[in-house]
Amino acid sequence: MKRARTRIITAAIAVAALALPLAACSADGGASDGQVEISFFHRWPNEPKKTYYDEIVKQFEQQNPDIKVNVERVLNDSYKDKVKVVAGSANAPDLMFSWSGTFTKELVEGGNVMDLGPWLKENSDFADSFHPSQLEPFNIDGAQYGLPVGMQSKVFFYNKDVFDDLGLDAPTNWAEFTSVLDSIKSKDMTPIEYGAQDQWTIAHWVGTLNQRTVNPDVFESDQDPSKGEFTDPGYVTALKRFQELSEYMNDDMAAINHEVARNSWVAGDAPIFYAQSAEVGYFGDAQFDYGTFNFPAVKGGEGDPKQLTGAPEGFVIAKNTKHPDETKRLLEFILSKENGVKYMEDTGELSPIKGAVDEADVPQIVKDMSDDIIDASQMTPWLDNAYDPQIVQVYLSETQLMLGGQQTPEGVMKKVQEAAERTRNAS
Repeated sequence: MKRARTRIITAAIAVAALALPLAACSADGGASDGQVEISFFHRWPNEPKKTYYDEIVKQFEQQNPDIKVNVERVLNDSYKDKVKVVAGSANAPDLMFSWSGTFTKELVEGGNVMDLGPWLKENSDFADSFHPSQLEPFNIDGAQYGLPVGMQSKVFFYNKDVFDDLGLDAPTNWAEFTSVLDSIKSKDMTPIEYGAQDQWTIAHWVGTLNQRTVNPDVFESDQDPSKGEFTDPGYVTALKRFQELSEYMNDDMAAINHEVARNSWVAGDAPIFYAQSAEVGYFGDAQFDYGTFNFPAVKGGEGDPKQLTGAPEGFVIAKNTKHPDETKRLLEFILSKENGVKYMEDTGELSPIKGAVDEADVPQIVKDMSDDIIDASQMTPWLDNAYDPQIVQVYLSETQLMLGGQQTPEGVMKKVQEAAERTRNAS
């Protein structure tokens, strides 16, 4: 049954974090005589990754007493804004977190990050330690500008207990999916838990639906800001499918964020939740067995249903770093196989380092998701990393209006097409 729930939503942390000076979260103590001081900027001031990286830095400093690492941590959305400013400054952090795809490309085009190719060529064992598919999204125009720390995918998590009680199987196509949703709804249950207040979640739904629906050549071409037109009728169809699915979601989806929705799913309020593989670590309180299934094929869609939405995230080195050797040493330490295993065990996320998943003491579902990423026919990039930021902003805000009944699929795409035209003219 769809139910009213009291939600407590906190956003002040993200706003306050942007105002912090770069050294505000630095490690305790300054550099000693003879020590080289380098800076490390990432987006995890919250657990479990705050403690994970604090411990990694502490271990690195113990093994490298000639290096002092100053750390700053800023939450996700604030990080996106701040890193674009500080990366181009004279005091840019030596080592920085970066999303792959368009985000890294923007840093490259701004002349802010180092080409790691020559270093990797000299250090071939390290270069070969990664799954190749996870390196490619950080390769811009044939040069390797970043290295992955975590593999990411987006899948449906489902409550196996509910599915078993209703005699349901994980769906593989749209007809099966809607049949499953109808069966759940017929039992006076909300089928899908969703929080649409965070616009980035809309990017994950729409980006996947676009890939499943739009002609593959057009889908790829429209990612080029100098060519994108977004006139393929598949884009409107994708939004209509999203509207269709919204009828199976919680009534308060527009008023809650992703974290609140995730907690509601863990509490058993709905049996289906669309989430990243990285979120398994937050499911510890779930009192039910759960499984996953990929986004089903869409009827009439032209895209490959064996693709998996997601992309690696990782690190880049400032182009103007005064300490390139020490920074590379830190990056290689973070991305060692030993720490790849620790990364999986401590954070619940997936390491892109060969063999780490086999050695890690993690649930089987985590290993299965790692295999799914490696075996996917191709990874579909996040929509908000695939398109020009101006297009992304229009796309997400207009789709958010659509979910609230204030816009139509055709109206959304008209606004997107106008934004794409402005972007083409500026290219």
